[in-house]
Amino acid sequence: MYKPLITDGSKKFGNNRWLSYSPKLKRDVSLFSDLEYEHWLLVESNPEIVEFCEQARVMEGFVDGKLQRSIIDMWVKYHNGKEEFLEVKYSSDLSKEKVINKIAIQKNWCDDHGFQHHVSTEENIRVNQLLLSNLKLLLKGNKQQKQVIEIDRFQIMKIMREHCPKKMLISSLIIGTQIPPNRLLLSVGKMILKGEVCSNIALQHYGKNTEVWIDA
Repeated sequence: MYKPLITDGSKKFGNNRWLSYSPKLKRDVSLFSDLEYEHWLLVESNPEIVEFCEQARVMEGFVDGKLQRSIIDMWVKYHNGKEEFLEVKYSSDLSKEKVINKIAIQKNWCDDHGFQHHVSTEENIRVNQLLLSNLKLLLKGNKQQKQVIEIDRFQIMKIMREHCPKKMLISSLIIGTQIPPNRLLLSVGKMILKGEVCSNIALQHYGKNTEVWIDA
């Protein structure tokens, strides 16, 4: 539905620029701060979000009688059809007049057009550093293997269905499938990102002792 409005990394925009490949969108995404990058990790790995776009739309509104514009950080669409616009800001910036005006423009625009608007800060994005660390690892693995090897996926799902709804260690999957450990970790990692497999990566470092399961 949307295309990113800002993709030129040579422009001064944000603290740090990240260019990362999105398995969900099958394209590179441009992110303009460390916090935006970490927010994207959570969006990318959320199976309820089926589509998103960074720097998706210009929103307009009047501030002190002057027409001003603001580009929203992200638009997301959920599996149930709900759409939402998201702004990512460090909490220390929320008291700045420029940021206050920017958020007000966005919120008023969303209210006028029937969309929800939400501001995320490091206080909720960075609440689980272990999860973010694991997601960075899984996305790094995705670069090595962009498609799940179908025979791996078939064997993994076959064993997990047999054990459903019980949880399994990845080490047990390695034994049961006889897939080389490194390859299986990459395949399972991709399946976790796609929401095909549930895991406890919010509680434990990703590896052979990670618990995985599928919903009944």
